[in-house]
Amino acid sequence: MDPSTIKDVVLNVREPVVLKDVEIPWFCFDQTLPEWLNLLDQSNDDGNGFLLDCGSRRSGRSPQWERLRGQVRKSMTDFYKESTADNDEYFRENWASYSYRYINELPEECRKGITFDCFGFPDIAEDISFWIGSRGAHTPCHYDTYGCNIVVQVHGRKRWLLFPPEAKLKPTRVPYEESSVYSEENFYSPEAYSKVIGVENEAFHVDLEPGMALIVPPKWWHYVETLEFSLNFNTWIQLESDPEEQISECLTRLIIQDYSKGLNLHNLNHLLNPNEMSSIASTPPDELQSTLGYLLNQRLPEKRSRTNRHPSNYLPMSELQRLLSTHKDHIIPVQKLQNHEFFQLMKLNSQRYDPSRNRSSDDEEDNRRATNAINRTCNPQLIDLLKSSLGESSS
Repeated sequence: MDPSTIKDVVLNVREPVVLKDVEIPWFCFDQTLPEWLNLLDQSNDDGNGFLLDCGSRRSGRSPQWERLRGQVRKSMTDFYKESTADNDEYFRENWASYSYRYINELPEECRKGITFDCFGFPDIAEDISFWIGSRGAHTPCHYDTYGCNIVVQVHGRKRWLLFPPEAKLKPTRVPYEESSVYSEENFYSPEAYSKVIGVENEAFHVDLEPGMALIVPPKWWHYVETLEFSLNFNTWIQLESDPEEQISECLTRLIIQDYSKGLNLHNLNHLLNPNEMSSIASTPPDELQSTLGYLLNQRLPEKRSRTNRHPSNYLPMSELQRLLSTHKDHIIPVQKLQNHEFFQLMKLNSQRYDPSRNRSSDDEEDNRRATNAINRTCNPQLIDLLKSSLGESSS
């Protein structure tokens, strides 16, 4: 498939698809994973290794939020050797990851040739993230509030469990992370079937293998778990519809920032994702107001054409179906699980459930009250009302 065809697929599919046998001219595909990791180690100037996030293979009823994780420092070579060894005591009980890192952190030898030109987006060479993780590393179920996602698996395998935007999941803005809406459901170590009933007929599943590229359409929920030591890259494609979602996110952030004033560190650690702790406190309200004004300005048609945002869903459904049929050997729809297949997977994952790990800040009364208050205040319907009033006042 040529890049322009792939671009049409990325911007128009309504359900996730996997692209196979795409010519991806990235140097990392020509290296073994140990070779690539060794090059990354050589760029570590202080020689002290990398600070990895880590978590237990067993978990309680709540998702394994980032605030519940620990950290361990290792070289990438040691990380790979120890986590893939059969007899390593630490990694029998734990997983670790070095994830959601920007590509500009990599030395040139590790990022050689990595752009999304072959997918039809030649301008994307910097806004790229990389993810490294051992078996068991995972991301709690969430959706991204704007953009669509291209994920390229380079080494190892990752399991993706996806749900459509309308799936009956329970959204929460706690822990708060800009542009991410988490689900309260725990797919890593579910306590019981009753905790995941309601989405068994809406689950899509794929195990992503090296050379595959996954296209995640806007606002699709996804839970992601590493099946074996893995390296993948991804980028989010900016869409013309993004400013509306970014306005919502900006209003949400203003509410979160205002609510956070005066809270003690313990409560903040519960309410905010770790990567938001410093930015919430350091971003002046005037700066957020300025950002909001800029985004409102982007609603104007004459302003939209000056951005790098892309149109989406512009192909008629008949044309999209024709394109998918023509390239059916290379564009593989992600399969929906049968009801019993979903519950079999949940039964397997429930073996990780450990009731002794249930005690957390989620159970504290003041944190429960704060979570409920934020979820009520940041309810999408209320945010839409605020957006409407802003539109009226600016017209």
